[in-house]
Amino acid sequence: MDSPTYSELNREWKTTCRIVLGSEIGELQDYKDWLIELNNPRFVKKCSKSKVETVFTSNNFPNEGKFITMEEVDFNKKFEPLGINEMKDIDSILEALDERLYYCGNIILGNSKFVEKSSNIQNSFFVYDSVKISDSKNIAYSQYLRLCENIFGTNEGGESKFCIRCSILFRNMRSFELWKSTNCSDCYYSFGLDNCSESFFSFNLIGKRHVIGNLILTKDKYAQIKKKLLSEVVGKLKKDKRLDTLVELTSKSEPNNSIVQTLVEKINQQNEIQDKKPIEISFVKTSSLLFEKPLEGGIDSYSNWLRTHTVVPYQLQSVISKQSVQMSQWPGLAQLPKSRLVTYDEGLKIGEHLAIGENEVQRVNMDNSAQIIGKIAYYSPEQITGNNSNLIECQWGAGATNCYRTVICAYSKNCAYCSWPRSSDHCFGCGIAFDCGFCLKCFDSVKLERCFEVDGGRDSSDSYFCHNIEGMRQAMFCFNTKNKHYAIGNAEVGRETFGKVKEMVQDWAFGELDKKKRLDLSIYNLTK
Repeated sequence: MDSPTYSELNREWKTTCRIVLGSEIGELQDYKDWLIELNNPRFVKKCSKSKVETVFTSNNFPNEGKFITMEEVDFNKKFEPLGINEMKDIDSILEALDERLYYCGNIILGNSKFVEKSSNIQNSFFVYDSVKISDSKNIAYSQYLRLCENIFGTNEGGESKFCIRCSILFRNMRSFELWKSTNCSDCYYSFGLDNCSESFFSFNLIGKRHVIGNLILTKDKYAQIKKKLLSEVVGKLKKDKRLDTLVELTSKSEPNNSIVQTLVEKINQQNEIQDKKPIEISFVKTSSLLFEKPLEGGIDSYSNWLRTHTVVPYQLQSVISKQSVQMSQWPGLAQLPKSRLVTYDEGLKIGEHLAIGENEVQRVNMDNSAQIIGKIAYYSPEQITGNNSNLIECQWGAGATNCYRTVICAYSKNCAYCSWPRSSDHCFGCGIAFDCGFCLKCFDSVKLERCFEVDGGRDSSDSYFCHNIEGMRQAMFCFNTKNKHYAIGNAEVGRETFGKVKEMVQDWAFGELDKKKRLDLSIYNLTK
């Protein structure tokens, strides 16, 4: 804990606490267990050779695999091409390449400095015990952040500053226990806010200020109650080194659904015409490009395989109307209590018309808040932003078209069974794929084209079963390498040889999928 990275972050932690909570609460390390709770469990392994403890971006990596840290990777190392007999079938290739297939952790890219116990960090400074962070600084115990500053214990955010213990944010400032909210500042223990400021214990509001329990107050009255509540927050944190999450707090009381029943009955449920045909066409087109033959029988016949290693929505019911609600195991959404789930439109209607009373706001405190805010605490795991069309069983749409069974489809089209395609097209069974096209079973990757079973790929195309690659064109079974063309097992083999092996791999993969509707081999189990 005496490293320059931790020392600087500890100073920034204290600064952030003063800004957000009004007071310092102690050393950063004392709050580690609480701050990291909202993150996915870390996959940490000792490197196979150096025995250095290494952090990985995903918990899909096999416990029995071989591991290496980014510092050990020699991107200039020359590898000998495999012999003809070593490339006759999949088993022979994997056996011959066994000593080349190391899963890589502690990946730090671009202009990044002062990064510890972290992986998949790009162009960022002072990052500690975090994963998937880009263009950010002063980050600890967090994940999935972009263009952020002074963020602690937060799951998923963009363009946000000075936030503690928040989840799924975009353009938020100075907030604490704020969940699934956008364009907000100075908000505490709240959910589903947009363009709000100075809010405490509030839910599903748009464009409100000086609000407690959805009740709008005068500026002075709000400031008085906020000061009291933050004093209690600071006191409890200093004493216990943790506080209940917003979800834990509201789960301590049972909702009275009859109060909001008449509100949601007035909602005009829009039954948009949905058509799976364009998605089926896209799946056939993508498989044809990757295997030279189309996978037939309908996309849902491959459902179990496409769901593997990614997060896909499933359906629950609104506790008010029994309308379908799309739920998933996505961090920050999976924790929402099923006893308080509503549709997106229902949440907005409840937030617009329901608030705690004047007498309740006078006596609310951290001990009785669960009972007082219980009548307004409803959660929608869904979100609709911008113009979307033909989203079928999708949890979150933002400018998306023709998507099916996808958690977050942002500015994407023709995607299915994905967790987070952003600015992507024709992606299937993918998890966190940005600016990708015509990809099948690719994960944690950026700017891939026509790729199959790729993890941690960047700026690559026509690649199969690859891990931690960059600038690759026509590659197979390549690990921890970059800027190669017609490469197998990190060695360039020429167009003719590559073409023959690629055809064999395509025929094998297609045959398995056509027969069994699944492929037992994946990028996450190539090594033993």
